Amino acid sequence: MRPVLVTAGATRNPIDAIRYLTAHSSGRTGSRIATELAGMGLDVTLLASGEAWLRLQAERPKDADRVRVIEYGSTYDLLERMERWIRANPDSVVIHAAAVGDYAASDRATTKIPSGQAELLLRLRPTPKILDRIRGWAPDCWLCSFKAAAPLTEELDLEQIAQAQLRRSGSDLVFANVIGDLQSLVLLVDEQGTDRHSDRAAAVHELVRRAAAAAAAAKPTA
Repeated sequence: MRPVLVTAGATRNPIDAIRYLTAHSSGRTGSRIATELAGMGLDVTLLASGEAWLRLQAERPKDADRVRVIEYGSTYDLLERMERWIRANPDSVVIHAAAVGDYAASDRATTKIPSGQAELLLRLRPTPKILDRIRGWAPDCWLCSFKAAAPLTEELDLEQIAQAQLRRSGSDLVFANVIGDLQSLVLLVDEQGTDRHSDRAAAVHELVRRAAAAAAAAKPTA
């Protein structure tokens, strides 16, 4: 059986000693995927944000104890941990569900920025695109990526966005949804076509089924 890596939650990119940039992501979907796959007897590692890890500990879903959990912080921290794990497990199944911050502060303050200022300007720089590096680390892994499109994105546009990510990243599957419409529309897009789901739980179940099948498949040979 091929080992599985799941990422969940959102990165926290520091601005100063106590503030950071992040996204609205509880990590619940990634954690659920990890625990379900672990319950099938798979060797699962979950790279979780602090919030996702705390939620997992609080909710204690079935089979949570079977998951190996590693906490990450910033985009750069997640990048380093993912690269290390994937290079060590190049024939793995990778499910990259984390909400990765696209920007970080150009000049992070080492102390707390004083409050009470009339105006504060923050200069940002783009962070590395982790998803686009995974195939370079492990050409033979089975890769599922996630795409959250902007609010009010139409279904046809969502499908095209997911197809573009599929091609660009070399993903085997893209789990796509629209921000603000997370529960009623999910597209699972691969080279064979698009599966439309009006129930998010059903879409997650199908993703888990496909990932488990990939994990059980024969390992790639040179």
